[in-house]
Amino acid sequence: MRLNLAMFLLAAGTVAGCSSNTMAPAAAPAPMAMAPEPAPAPMAAPMMSSVDGLYRGNSETAGTYHRGCARPGAVSTSIRHNVFVLKGIRARVGADGSVRNISRRGGMITGTVSNGSLDVTTKSGRCSYHIVATHA
Repeated sequence: MRLNLAMFLLAAGTVAGCSSNTMAPAAAPAPMAMAPEPAPAPMAAPMMSSVDGLYRGNSETAGTYHRGCARPGAVSTSIRHNVFVLKGIRARVGADGSVRNISRRGGMITGTVSNGSLDVTTKSGRCSYHIVATHA
């Protein structure tokens, strides 16, 4: 019986303790700091005006002239749909004006086309040239 009485008092005390526990309402959490707005996405590079057309200029030997290489001198090429062939190497003009070869064989070409000027370096075997041409 004592055990029952002890259990009863314990249960009653717990219920009374819970019901009389008057807690102040919880304080609202502090507002989180506003995250800074993300930086705007970088704008795409402006499209170049068309580089298509005829280019005429001059080639110079880049490095040592080797027997069997074509002599440096006057050159011309026609860029059509951003693709051209120069010194037997097929190349493409990128949206940023950079020139890259697209042939898997036949050599390498690098350079730029901007403001009506073509400035590239070609290398095929031992033959290497620096070419500067302007839009005709």
